[in-house]
Amino acid sequence: MSQRPDPPNHCRRCGTCCRKGGPALHHADLPLLRDTIILREALYTLRVGEPVHDQVKGQVVLLDAECVKVRSKESAVDSSAKSEPGCRFYLPDPSPAAQASEWASGRCAIHENKPQECAALKCWDTAGLAEAAATPRLSRLDILGPDNALAELVRDHETHCSVADLLRHLQAPTPESADLLRQAAAYDAALRDLLQAKAGIPPDHLPFLLGRPLPEVIHGLRRWLARNGDHSKKDMV
Repeated sequence: MSQRPDPPNHCRRCGTCCRKGGPALHHADLPLLRDTIILREALYTLRVGEPVHDQVKGQVVLLDAECVKVRSKESAVDSSAKSEPGCRFYLPDPSPAAQASEWASGRCAIHENKPQECAALKCWDTAGLAEAAATPRLSRLDILGPDNALAELVRDHETHCSVADLLRHLQAPTPESADLLRQAAAYDAALRDLLQAKAGIPPDHLPFLLGRPLPEVIHGLRRWLARNGDHSKKDMV
């Protein structure tokens, strides 16, 4: 039986961290967006109240602050497209020898300008990542700027499609809850169509501007409630 390598004490470009998905962006990463190293079509937004896996805590939590992340290749607009899962900037080594290896190497397309979390991540010592993750994250309004016309649409969408409202109706439904959830989903879908048809917003910008489509958000909340059961109320943030 082959012996596994010793635990790493330096980056060996195995790509394990990159294949787990893209990083969240923090205020220190704003120059990467201003300099168009990272474009908006490479991003998606997780909104306040959505359940996410916290890498540092190792558990699923409800977001208490908006989180803009680099999209994975598997979350491309064309979901039928086949691609290597993981961060969209990860470029696996295409050589047959690398593909056959358990420890296949790769590289980052923006390695010299990588986001703060990527720079801090060391798989053999997570203290740096925990410190970076604790710094303020970028929001959509931070990226858009206060004078951007789309900022008001983002605020309006939050008013009509608040994740906290969705969770409340799923957690303690009233006779009106089903209709209100349908209305919120219809508003979300109509706004996405309107932004493309009237404002010329490319479809791959919508995950950043509006987050995930509401049916996906609701599905995620239902799964979180099913896992948490009676403990869900006290776990809300």
